Amino acid sequence: MSTHFPHLFTPLKIKNLTIRNRVLMTAHGTLMGACGYPTEQLTNYYVEKAKGGCGLLISEFASIHPGYGNVLNLSNEDNIPAFQAMTKAVHEHGAAIIQQIGHIGRQRLPGQRLTWAPSPMPLPFFDLIGLTPKEIEIEEIHEAVEMWGKVAGYVKQSGFDGVEIHSLYGNYLLGGFLSPYSNKRTDEYGGSFENRMRIIYEVIDSVRNSVGDDYVVGIQINGDDFTPGGLDFEDWQEVARLIAETGKIDYITVKAGTYWTPNMVVPDNQHPLGLWVPLASGIKEVVGDTLVFAVGRINDPVFGENILADGHADMVGVTRGQVADPEFANKARDGRVEDIRPCVACNDGCWGMIYGGHFSCTHNPAVSKETELGIGTLATAAQPKKVMVVGGGPGGLKFAEIAARRGHKVMLYEKRSRLGGQVNIASKGAGRAELEGIPRYLILQLEQLGVDIHLNTEVTPEMIQQADVDTVVLANGSTPRRISFTGIPFYDPENPDTPGVDQENVLTSWDLLEDEREVGQKVIVADDGQGHWKGVSIAEMLLDQGKEVELLTPHDRLGHDLTAERRMPMLKRILKKGLTVTPYTMIKEIEGNAVSVYNIHSRCERTIEDVDNVVLAYYHKANDELYNAVKGKVADLHRIGDCLAPRMIGDAIRDGETLARKL
Repeated sequence: MSTHFPHLFTPLKIKNLTIRNRVLMTAHGTLMGACGYPTEQLTNYYVEKAKGGCGLLISEFASIHPGYGNVLNLSNEDNIPAFQAMTKAVHEHGAAIIQQIGHIGRQRLPGQRLTWAPSPMPLPFFDLIGLTPKEIEIEEIHEAVEMWGKVAGYVKQSGFDGVEIHSLYGNYLLGGFLSPYSNKRTDEYGGSFENRMRIIYEVIDSVRNSVGDDYVVGIQINGDDFTPGGLDFEDWQEVARLIAETGKIDYITVKAGTYWTPNMVVPDNQHPLGLWVPLASGIKEVVGDTLVFAVGRINDPVFGENILADGHADMVGVTRGQVADPEFANKARDGRVEDIRPCVACNDGCWGMIYGGHFSCTHNPAVSKETELGIGTLATAAQPKKVMVVGGGPGGLKFAEIAARRGHKVMLYEKRSRLGGQVNIASKGAGRAELEGIPRYLILQLEQLGVDIHLNTEVTPEMIQQADVDTVVLANGSTPRRISFTGIPFYDPENPDTPGVDQENVLTSWDLLEDEREVGQKVIVADDGQGHWKGVSIAEMLLDQGKEVELLTPHDRLGHDLTAERRMPMLKRILKKGLTVTPYTMIKEIEGNAVSVYNIHSRCERTIEDVDNVVLAYYHKANDELYNAVKGKVADLHRIGDCLAPRMIGDAIRDGETLARKL
């Protein structure tokens, strides 16, 4: 037991299973499976958390039906050997692992054209999901219930320590039956509360009969749908009480939301820490001896310890927290709290990438690349070098950290008075303060490693050429554009220049956020296609100051590049504050306090009068002047992050890690 967090590191016994601590990683999609079975990549992903000290891992959702599969599927016993290999690998590092099983209901994944649901209600979630499902027939319900038991048996054969029944969101099949929001049936599985509970009882019986009384069986439920027409907290308390009364469920994991409120399904940093803990606490009050696991933005061991000490739950789910730092548990056990790489709940790398790239993390480049970049893979440099790093943003900081860990002597130069680069600027936007956790962690690591840091120092080409170093790494970032990017014909083919953008009343995002320039009452915020948080957070900050704000965007919607769980709460909040959003629109000319704008499709123009200030939330231009000035004059020259190409925070961090490992 850890003397630092005695409750967090007290073992938990569930039947014949003893879990070494109360740190949980809940089931979450990664799309790392293939053809129904866990890949080596997914196995390595879980093993990394086991190495890092996690007590219990819940493996991501596996389908119980061959025709309605997820990326993982255990309806075919031929897949058992692959799952056995995964459980064996996790057990070798002392963690327990449970497999979550279920049916995805009215959702569909890419390539699927038909799904089952209690009622034929389409699910418009992302652009990938939204066809009308087939209303499941009685005989198909019986088939599904039978399959739950059959697959639970396969889970046991695969070496898992238990099985978890997925029953969430009003979108997966069981949650869809439970919630009147998604269940419009009039037969014995619809209508009354008792009828909607029927399939839950049947599935619990099927699973328990298959695995026996001594095997661990859990269930994941909501604490509140937060959805009109859905189940509220008191309803879910009753669901939990009735489930516990069966005596057939060992633990209940409590989450929240439906895909009508996707922000509650994967809550980002617009939501408070521990937002679902009160729900878990309320469930625990009514379920007797049944264990309750709390989840939802728990990313700090002090917070986790308090949840357990106060009796709100029996385990705490630190899921994205262990994506950001798989050694969360070990560091907490040893009292190294400040060395925990914090999850800032940006959702850019994990959920934000799941349908458009590979599952990752803004702050942790090793995610899904554990064998290359994970625990124990960092080798000491064969020939330590003296390295000059120019720029103290996330890329430069990450490079300096990894290079110093490998034994290189690193000297870092930053022209500003503090490290952090553009993250410091971005974190000033409304709702973005948690981003500060990224540079705060990296700066602490550099201080512990003794990296030589020079602030208030603008590096010149002459300084680089005269420096007594082996390697120069440029990480000097990018600068906001005042002319919109013209390489996107859809947006701006006929307007390469924008007269008036150099006027005194026209500001860049940096002028506003970093230099804290004053603005008048009537403000236009212009997005030139970036479509991410920049324009949105600036607009909200100005609204909170009582300004009259109109946001122009060439996209069809505000926050075009934000995934649904981030965009929806933002829209509900910011539109209530009075924001005017004008889609398909860009600036043509600014003359004094008159701003001429045009529709990118119709080319129709209008003039907005009496504008006090225009804030340009535009794409950035790489700061490549220093690179071009010393290129060919320095033997070993590299550039990373935005000065290579303006991108996201995670890209700069990955650039820094990758180069430092190669050096």
